[in-house]
Amino acid sequence: ATSPITITAQAENYTASEVSIKWYNEGVEIVGQTGLALNTVLTAGEYEIEVTYTETGCSKSEFVTVVELENCTIPQGISPGVSPGLNDKFDLSSFDVQSLEIYNRNGTLVYSKTNYVDEWEGQSNAGDELPVGTYYYVMKYQGNKTKASWVYINR
Repeated sequence: ATSPITITAQAENYTASEVSIKWYNEGVEIVGQTGLALNTVLTAGEYEIEVTYTETGCSKSEFVTVVELENCTIPQGISPGVSPGLNDKFDLSSFDVQSLEIYNRNGTLVYSKTNYVDEWEGQSNAGDELPVGTYYYVMKYQGNKTKASWVYINR
């Protein structure tokens, strides 16, 4: 992930001054994290909070599993053939796209597809390779949502 999420524990039957707190990721202590909120979560895995009562030394742990979702970022560029296997296609597989239209800088429709996933590699509807440059798209997705923006082809 590129933006951290926060895992927050709720204090029940104690106050923060009565306990010490440790956080773990996959069994390894996250040094310096001693509050009820863990604000720096960037990776999937099993997280654990361990709460220890200062007076008695008794402790209790709770676990939460963080799952990484599929890519939710719309690419701003593709580079078919530059590094085979990397950024070759305009991957919108996480968005349930009902239709995609791609236009050149003159506003001419150059590519369109219904039920789009990741088929566009910088080609026209006729299968011709489109030149390097900025293209504009309109995407209808997730039932009733529409997004219009740009994508750059680099070869």
